[in-house]
Amino acid sequence: APSTHGGAMRLRCGECDATFATLAEAKAHGASTGHENFAAADDDGRVAGTPDDDAGAETTTTTTTGDDTDGARAMDTGDDVKMIEPKVREDLLLELTELMGFGRHKAIRALHFSGADSSERAIDWIERHEEDADINEPLLIEDPEHAAKKVKTVSKLTPEEAKKKADELRRNAAARKAERLLEEAEMERLREQERIRSGKELLAAKKLEDDLSLKRNAEARAAEKKEMDKAREAIRVKIEEDRKERRRKLGLPEELTPEEQEEERKREEERARAAAEELAKKAANGLYVKPVSKLENLRKHLVDIKKAFAEDTDAVTTCFNTLLVYLGNVSRAPDEEKFRSIKMSNAAFQKRVAAVGGEIYLIEFGFKETTDADGEKRLVLAREDVDQILLKTAGEELHGAINNPFFGML
Repeated sequence: APSTHGGAMRLRCGECDATFATLAEAKAHGASTGHENFAAADDDGRVAGTPDDDAGAETTTTTTTGDDTDGARAMDTGDDVKMIEPKVREDLLLELTELMGFGRHKAIRALHFSGADSSERAIDWIERHEEDADINEPLLIEDPEHAAKKVKTVSKLTPEEAKKKADELRRNAAARKAERLLEEAEMERLREQERIRSGKELLAAKKLEDDLSLKRNAEARAAEKKEMDKAREAIRVKIEEDRKERRRKLGLPEELTPEEQEEERKREEERARAAAEELAKKAANGLYVKPVSKLENLRKHLVDIKKAFAEDTDAVTTCFNTLLVYLGNVSRAPDEEKFRSIKMSNAAFQKRVAAVGGEIYLIEFGFKETTDADGEKRLVLAREDVDQILLKTAGEELHGAINNPFFGML
């Protein structure tokens, strides 16, 4: 452009006042110093259009050097510049700051420089400019209404290129979002698999511990019963020795004669009959005496079963119901041997009772494990061991265990 003084036109740096004869020199200066404010000047170094210009002509030249964030830069050397915060979409600003946690200044820069019409494009800009030194600084730009009168904008991208770039950024953002969703879904799948595996291991360990506990309890009960039987046998032997000693002192044979044995048998039967009648009479009047010690042991077995199989309440209830049926059959028909003998290999018995250790309860009740002529193991209750009072009270305890959800919890 011609100078108003007739000399050659030069370029002047508005930041350090250096002048340059050619555009190439100005660009080199801008590249080395980062200065971007250049304007046309005459040979004296005065900016064209200042009051010292003889013609008073208003000449403004805008030169852009370096790369700007949004591909555009404008310069004005006229009146005082009015700087304001750029206007952006409030809904997107709130989404970036309130929902996503970005700083206000960073969000405004992203929305302004990316020309974003969606939060995805703004986030894409933030990702590319996260290391910028001024990304968290307030952004001030010239008032667009003031700048529109005199600022010439030089765009580096054509509308077609800008649209293509925007579409590419949207696609990239969508692809990254889809990739994140796939990764999150895969991580959730792996976490679910780990939860299932851990759950199975815990259940297996608990079942093993329950089985071992039940086995230990059964062994302890068997050992206790063996000791009791041993003690009873010792008492019986002692009584028999005392009887023999008394007979020797009386000058009688140690062993009873057949006549004496028959008389002793009749006396025992009479005593048993009288005792049974007395108990039946008391029971009819509601005055029967519960065998407390026996009931406590039976109750403890029921509690152990319920606690050991707390996770399988259906199996526990099935066992208790089956035990109640066994005792009910014996109580109603004590002379029927089929009700007092249980085949241990029977599939129903194994599934309903033995699966949760219910056979220990029957042994504690009075059933004895025997082997029949066919080699089959059976639990057998002898006719003389049938105790109607025990059957009645044990049945009441089983009813409570079945119907009371808090049975054994206290």
